Amino acid sequence: MEFATPEEQGQRSIIESEGWAIEYAVWTTGDLPSVEVPVVVAFHGFARPLEDLGAAHQAWPHPHTMVSIHLPHHGGSGPLPGSGPDDRPLEPEAMNRVIDAIISREIPNAGNRTLLGYSIGGRIALALLVDHPSAWHHIVLLAPDGLKQSPFYAITVHTRLGRWAWFWMDQHEQWVWKWSDALFNWGVISKHLHGFIYFHSSSHAMRMMVWKGWRSHRACWPSHRMIKRALEQVPKATFIFGEYDKIIPARNAKRLHRMTLNQPNVSYETVRSGHNLLKPETMDAVVRCIFGS
Repeated sequence: MEFATPEEQGQRSIIESEGWAIEYAVWTTGDLPSVEVPVVVAFHGFARPLEDLGAAHQAWPHPHTMVSIHLPHHGGSGPLPGSGPDDRPLEPEAMNRVIDAIISREIPNAGNRTLLGYSIGGRIALALLVDHPSAWHHIVLLAPDGLKQSPFYAITVHTRLGRWAWFWMDQHEQWVWKWSDALFNWGVISKHLHGFIYFHSSSHAMRMMVWKGWRSHRACWPSHRMIKRALEQVPKATFIFGEYDKIIPARNAKRLHRMTLNQPNVSYETVRSGHNLLKPETMDAVVRCIFGS
């Protein structure tokens, strides 16, 4: 599903590998070194376009090449025809091989790699880190999903009951909206959650994108213990949260923070923001957290 208007879309490419078509864009700053170009591999948030990472590319203070990758079922990314079920998971090890293929194609003189993930893209980044920690020089997680799994997600994605319930809701969206309105009016759910429900159930196409998107990421749930071990193997990791974020609050990282207290290469920061840490007006504060100045 496409989430960028034609005016917002830049030049994109597609690579076919591992049974998937993966869409991506490559952005380069000026004054790059002739050898060992620093690479930033970036993943956007759910139901958003890869162009969102343009703000991070523009604010990045050092010469680099950024590869912004569309998540499965976003833009042109999805399973190749005849390669298997549409809702099958994209395994982290396969995605790491796709990244290697993209970099080999686009940046043959690539140097150190930074892995940047925002929201659901942060969960993908954590899974990629756990699968191949030695591939990354720096890990940057912006309001990362994957540190706390909601019961609703777990039931929906991993059980037959969840599958039945989702497809029932797809056929009875009016009931979903009526109950959402009632729960909001009774003060049971927040204004934000009320809007979230409406947006993600707004059409059959959107509901199927949510289903396939959630299902395609279901292999990307590394445990806290696995994340901790992987973080021990990277030179630097930075977790950044929005102080006012109601979607992925900073408290989601409390357990991992306790587990990594003795790892000086791992830092946890907050900025004055809600969930959208990719807003241009927020990026200066985010960059200061990443680079310490």
